[in-house]
This record gives sequence, structure tokens and C-alpha cells, in this order.
Amino acid sequence: MNIMESILQQIPGISQPQKKFLITLFSTILLVSGKINFTNLSRYSCLSKKTYRRHFLKSFNFPQFNQYFLKEALNHEHTIIAVIDCSFLRKSGKKTDGKAYFYNRPLAKVSGDL
Repeated sequence: MNIMESILQQIPGISQPQKKFLITLFSTILLVSGKINFTNLSRYSCLSKKTYRRHFLKSFNFPQFNQYFLKEALNHEHTIIAVIDCSFLRKSGKKTDGKAYFYNRPLAKVSGDL
């Protein structure tokens, strides 16, 4: 039994088909190159787009799953650091929070007659 199956066994209220779907989903996400949408997920797995749509309509307690996963996966003897990439913040011009004027300009186009 792998870590995903053991975690899904601990979470109450999940049916056997939903457990099978979630294991397929998580393993397929690791394989997909490009955007993760129902079309790409169906290309890389044995499930159809319709199956993905149907299962995504069902509720699933992701915070509880993440809590169980972190408890299983992390070694409590080591220091743990959480990092978030705030790519949604503006970082150019005068909009950079807490910094002076900063401008991220694109590279100049190179013309043939230098």
C-alpha cells in the first residue's frame, strides 16, 4: 500500500470509486506535460473527460487530505519551511511593494545591421 492509499483510508466518507479516481488523478497530474485540464488528463490516463467532470462535481476535503499527507510525508525531526511564490503581485514600475523604483524591461530586439 502506498502513501496515497493509506491516507485515503484514514479520511472518512470516501467511497471506493472515489478513492480509485483520486489515486489515478494524483498519479496522472505528475505525468501531464502542459496545462492540467480534463482534456490533457484524459490523454494521459484511462479515464475520459466526462469521468473527470463527474468526479470533480463531488466534494472532497482537500485541507484534511493535505494535513494527513504532511503528517505522513514529513520527518518531524527536521526543520520545516513553507514557501509561496507570490507571482500575482506586481513587481515592476512604482508598484513594487517596499522597494524603490524598479522596472523589468524586455530585452531589446537585435537588428541585422549592427
